[in-house]
Amino acid sequence: MLHAPSHGQPLWHRQRSVFAVLGVLMMWLVQASMLANPAHSAPGDELIIRIAVADRSEATIDAAAREALERALLQRSGDRRLLADPAVEAALSSARAQLSLFQFERVQGVTRFVAHIDQTALEQLIRQANGTLWTEERPPILLWLVIDEADGRRFGNRAEEEALWEEITLEFEALGLNLRKPLYDLTDELLVSPEALWQRDFGAVIEASGRYGMTHLLLGRMIRLSEGRTIAEWVYSDGTEEHSSTVQADSMASLIAPGVQLATAQMRLRYAVELTGAATQRSLMISVSNVIGLDDYKAVVGAMTSIQTLERVRTVSVDGDTLVLEVFGVSEPETLIRLMASVKAFEWQTSDPEAGLALVWRGF
Repeated sequence: MLHAPSHGQPLWHRQRSVFAVLGVLMMWLVQASMLANPAHSAPGDELIIRIAVADRSEATIDAAAREALERALLQRSGDRRLLADPAVEAALSSARAQLSLFQFERVQGVTRFVAHIDQTALEQLIRQANGTLWTEERPPILLWLVIDEADGRRFGNRAEEEALWEEITLEFEALGLNLRKPLYDLTDELLVSPEALWQRDFGAVIEASGRYGMTHLLLGRMIRLSEGRTIAEWVYSDGTEEHSSTVQADSMASLIAPGVQLATAQMRLRYAVELTGAATQRSLMISVSNVIGLDDYKAVVGAMTSIQTLERVRTVSVDGDTLVLEVFGVSEPETLIRLMASVKAFEWQTSDPEAGLALVWRGF
């Protein structure tokens, strides 16, 4: 029951004072929840790498630990050049010390070295090397392969191409990307012909790819020459623009490398963020509206602290239904939006390099 104010104090003034006190209380509770949920990966969030080994010797452990750390770095960054950075080279030279845990397991007669790598520590290593980090949402890439032979052009889905499919799929997986293969069934044949693939008819290619729900496409056009040589043109398309690379090669590795590099480079432009050693001094202001109750306040902060690469999240103010936060580790609104792609509870409203980022909380 609301009583009349005493000492002549207006009711609206008393109510505003109550809301101010509640705002301060909520800020205190949010800050407390932040301490319990610091930015970065969740506790126990590790990357586990398994490597088949011949024995359990010290030399084998050192070699397997180095390979595991290399694999982890490539999966999270998508950039082989990272391995040449002095900071990364130093970490690789003492790879065993970089693991949070390692053990052996025996599966179907095969001994495997199992490396546990803390993802926060891995991210810090990438940051020291000024490398890139994949965002959480990376769509798969659909590869269409077409072969030009003396008697015509055909889909690249015969036994002769199986080794190529296996090798290129492994290469993409090693770089943190998912490569898919069309079915090459009757429906595909009705939607796109080998000739349409060869002529780079991306209208037909995009239509045929629609049945798979994929828009990131890689087209490989190959001509087999004598003496085991092959000419290949790789074309990458995201539906809006195309990029290509041509190679003449005499080995599987040199044949597929340009296609892997082309697609990975384009995906990194769209789905990777740059980390820099100075990121701890960089911050971004964020205002989140529609934060109505305490549960919303805690959920918003929890969602923010779970975003990868953020080093710290600080509550600045609570004003009505708007919560203002300062996040450390990024300074560009566009970078944070890309990092937040998997957090569907936020709706982008406005962004400005100086003013920061304005979001609307829609709840989980």
